[in-house]
Amino acid sequence: MSFIQFGTDDSVISSEAITAPIWTGNQYSLTASFTSSAQQTGASGKYYLSAYNLFFGTSGSEVQFSVAYGHISGSGSAVFNANVNEKSPTRDIYGQYRNLAYADENSVFNFGGSNGTSKDIYVINVNRARYKESINAGTWGLTLSNGGNSLQLTDDSKDSTITNFVAGNRVYNIVSGTLGNSYNTSSIQTASGSYGLFFPDMGIYILNPRALALAYSDKGLGITPDETSAMTYSLGYNINASTFYKAINTGQLFSARSQETVSARYFFVNAKSSTLNYTTNPSIIDSNGNILYSSLIYNPQVYATTIGLYNEAGELLAVAKLSKPLPKDFTKQLTCRVKLEF
Repeated sequence: MSFIQFGTDDSVISSEAITAPIWTGNQYSLTASFTSSAQQTGASGKYYLSAYNLFFGTSGSEVQFSVAYGHISGSGSAVFNANVNEKSPTRDIYGQYRNLAYADENSVFNFGGSNGTSKDIYVINVNRARYKESINAGTWGLTLSNGGNSLQLTDDSKDSTITNFVAGNRVYNIVSGTLGNSYNTSSIQTASGSYGLFFPDMGIYILNPRALALAYSDKGLGITPDETSAMTYSLGYNINASTFYKAINTGQLFSARSQETVSARYFFVNAKSSTLNYTTNPSIIDSNGNILYSSLIYNPQVYATTIGLYNEAGELLAVAKLSKPLPKDFTKQLTCRVKLEF
């Protein structure tokens, strides 16, 4: 076996951002989704609802995103234990996303306006397999509908020259608009603050219930959360999550693109005219070690089909297959580029 050692100028590393439609089947827009009634009345329905691209249980049905409602004091869902006040699913949800967003269990969500210290949140959590590395900011749009009124939402990434970070995570305001552009400056906030916060690198949308609870004439949708105390809440599941999901599904449009950074290392394989001209195939010799074909002695010719990348210990690390065999002899120089993605 013959080897050619790579020099320092024989390889280069390159990175590029790749965007793609986010939903199953390479779909950019999700116009309909489906939930499982069994989940809603089951244990996980107390926390969140999963939305599928097809009817639950059918072939090709996959989770696209989940929705949830969280309340800082646990209202809107029943307690886990009647002897432990306010320890409920909505309280856990609020605490979970507070920790994810702020990395501080004492923080509260701040949407500005009159809701600078928000007591509750709606959550859309896109399935990790769907958004890959992140959701591409400025390329998504969500339509919410209630009672014949609708609201189109996006982020303000194209309206701002500064990227804000919270606990190391990129964050944008959710505003009235489409594809990263607010419709006008007066749509950025309601009297109850922005419509929410968008964390592209975590695939999370945190929406402001107080803004959505406003009347349509006040830039809301009239979706009022049930804030019944956890100790007196009678249902076994989180009905606010169902109400919020209905607004998403009735809107019939959730568009987004995923984004991931793909790094590649290119290796340039240069076989000069004097190298790699003899085959190592054992079928060319007889049992005594004599070459069976004299032409391979005086005018050797081989056909390259595969390039192997080895480390210094001679261990095979990667294999590149050529699209067709390439002839090589003393009159030819072979140059190939091998791309190794990671």
